[in-house]
Amino acid sequence: MSAIRRDELYPMLWEVVRKMGSYHSRRDLLVKEILVKHPKITLDELSLQLGVLRGEALILLRSHRLWHYEVEEEVELSRSFTPIYNLGAVGGTFDELHIGHVALLNTAFRLSKNVLIGVTSDEFALSLMKEGKVSPFAERVEELRRTLERYGWLSRAEIVRLDDPYGPLLSDERIGALITGPITLSRAEEAINLRVSRGLQPIALELSPLVLAEDGRPVSSTRIRLGEVDRFGRLKGGRK
Repeated sequence: MSAIRRDELYPMLWEVVRKMGSYHSRRDLLVKEILVKHPKITLDELSLQLGVLRGEALILLRSHRLWHYEVEEEVELSRSFTPIYNLGAVGGTFDELHIGHVALLNTAFRLSKNVLIGVTSDEFALSLMKEGKVSPFAERVEELRRTLERYGWLSRAEIVRLDDPYGPLLSDERIGALITGPITLSRAEEAINLRVSRGLQPIALELSPLVLAEDGRPVSSTRIRLGEVDRFGRLKGGRK
């Protein structure tokens, strides 16, 4: 991967693969079937299973599944990308902001010149009945701002409060793409369909990578609150 970074071939390969007519069907197969059963699949295994060259398999895999230690490298690679959309949108609770959130935000800023970030309100977060105590809205937003500043994204971000699952997605005509993780794909598809039913223009649905912790299971805020892993996806050994 160091050679890819040095020669800046990675963004070019990424663009070529995404323009292939088979990209979206293979993406859906990878996300909805392969990763569900085999989240730790290797590059060579994916190449063989899909019957594609390693370069295509590389882009498909790294766009939709990363190990926790690969995220920072992907952030650096993304600095050479040219955004596709004027405004992308992401949403979440952003509690115990972790390496998976970084991967989501990186995908959003890789694809979009500016990003609308919806953060669930305390009331909405409570209604989701998440396991463990979720930090207050103000604290989550402040930590999000610090993360955006750390990666140089803050000037391109607009943070809004979410009181329901959809927020500005159902009213803001500026949005050109919704960026979501593989786990929430079906919910995102429903949201886009609802947007169209309200007379707004359809928008693109883009996926960020599923990020695996040290044990090969997804990093999540719930796992962090339970003391299983830290925010970087490293095992902590036991529930709290």
